[in-house]
Amino acid sequence: MQNKDLKKFYNRVYSRGEGKHYTKLVLDKKKITDEKKEILNEISWEEKTVLDVGCGTGELAYLVARKGARSVLGVDYSKKAIEIADKSYKSLNPSYRCEDISDVRGKFDVIVMAGVLEHIDNPLLFLKKTKNLLNKKGSIILTCPNWSNARGYILLALKELHGAKITLADIHHFTPLEFEDWGKKLNMKLSWRTFEHGWGHGDKMIEDLKKRLPKLMKGKKEKEINNFIKWLNEHTPKLEEDRKASGAVALYHFSK
Repeated sequence: MQNKDLKKFYNRVYSRGEGKHYTKLVLDKKKITDEKKEILNEISWEEKTVLDVGCGTGELAYLVARKGARSVLGVDYSKKAIEIADKSYKSLNPSYRCEDISDVRGKFDVIVMAGVLEHIDNPLLFLKKTKNLLNKKGSIILTCPNWSNARGYILLALKELHGAKITLADIHHFTPLEFEDWGKKLNMKLSWRTFEHGWGHGDKMIEDLKKRLPKLMKGKKEKEINNFIKWLNEHTPKLEEDRKASGAVALYHFSK
């Protein structure tokens, strides 16, 4: 799978409505997801010029604008997503464009990407292009799934050993190790943390696997799957500890 193959996929997602695509474990009846809260709490947005790459239907760009950013531009290659963003937030500060990052002009204090880099063919090259759009003391703040946890190891084993389709659109399965290497190659400072630990190795992981494993392991006996989940439920949440790299989602902050 390549990034270009996902364009039609995301147009369908946004046409149907995001709520029908993203798992209820992500949305979790919250008005703002934990992922967006982490981004919003990372820095002061006052008077910043901001670019939101892969802005989707525009909520994060809108929330950043509400935090006091001087200007916010959201770009996405899904025409349907931009149509929804324009309709939803047209009277507010953010502006939205359907275009590729290669077509973006200007410089920005902060560039944000929520759940984007895992869909990019060449992440390091993409980050280099992004860095070129930064002002002198600019920052890149991004989030993506993190796979260095019990849930990640289980799902990746199913993918590599049994060919299971563990995600609908992810091209890469990152851990902090890749980002630490990229920070050096970009000559940028990097700070990072993970969150959603319950999803990585706790009760939320168990709930996820109960729904996911029967679909991934078609043809296997239901009893075997239930026994495995029962064992996980009795051991993993109690034995695994929250560690810096064990959350299901990671936030990375590159700065010049």
